[in-house]
Amino acid sequence: MKIHTTLDDSAARIPLSIRSTEGVWDRSADLRNSPGVQLVELATQHWLNTGVTLVEELAYYFEHNQASEDDPYALTRCYDHRTQLEDLLSDLYNRPIEQLIALSELESFFPDSFTVEFPFTVAFSVVGAPAFGYVRTYSDSEGEESHGLVVNLAQAQPHLESTFGQFSLDLLVDTIRDGFFNHEAFRVVYHEYLAQSERGPARPIDRLKSALLSRGIAWYLSYCRNLAFYDEILDLQTGALDDHIAAWNRVVDTVRRKNHTEALFDDWLEMPEPRAPGEMNLDVLGYFAARAIAEKHGDAGLRDSVTEGPDRFIALFNEASPAPLEK
Repeated sequence: MKIHTTLDDSAARIPLSIRSTEGVWDRSADLRNSPGVQLVELATQHWLNTGVTLVEELAYYFEHNQASEDDPYALTRCYDHRTQLEDLLSDLYNRPIEQLIALSELESFFPDSFTVEFPFTVAFSVVGAPAFGYVRTYSDSEGEESHGLVVNLAQAQPHLESTFGQFSLDLLVDTIRDGFFNHEAFRVVYHEYLAQSERGPARPIDRLKSALLSRGIAWYLSYCRNLAFYDEILDLQTGALDDHIAAWNRVVDTVRRKNHTEALFDDWLEMPEPRAPGEMNLDVLGYFAARAIAEKHGDAGLRDSVTEGPDRFIALFNEASPAPLEK
């Protein structure tokens, strides 16, 4: 497996450079032809059910000196914080690129026999739907599939302050690289790996176990560089692990007896955004399982779990856990 990344900052750089209506039309071709802007537009239009383009919204903003009533691209926040965002973008440029984008690290988690290539467009933005980060899979005119990872820097400070109670450039860099890029890219690649290996989960129990592995490793990748910090800041206490294990075993038993309700099942599989791993049983259990496996077996144990499947993931965790998970 090989990951190829293309960094595109046009959805940040171009809007911040525009100062007038004339500037909008002077840069309109650049905006329309930019893969990063196209990603932002696709996601914003889909989520907010609008057909308006970024160029149209920018033109309105500078003609009226304010955003449109709906402000789908959050231009008010962008231009109210223009100086701060320009400084933030400059600070990020001064960091070595490998501090921000290290998707190649994920290649070691998959077997050599998995030879699929993944093109990722990694885009920085200061406009778009009010979310810190999002993923968008799309196809070009020839049907080739690509994946976009967008970080909205205009949402960076409020997102980090809401999630972690603080903001710093170092925390932002770590969150971009591990908490978002590596987390989301792992899930995209793992999903394709299941499809290619014809191991896609069909039964409810298989879906549950596959999600435990996928989300568990993804959350571990988010926080593995500083476990103590995230344990404290997100209140990830191992003391609650026994309760999560007991809850998992009850759900597995119920699903196996085929008397589960959809509500019970969805409780475990539903993925609200945004969320931290401590907010959902499946996330926190998967996170601690992946962490225990990594502590005992290193990345090789996680790779072994991916290669052999969720039952191996559970078995390796059970070796390190006094309270076993049901399979």
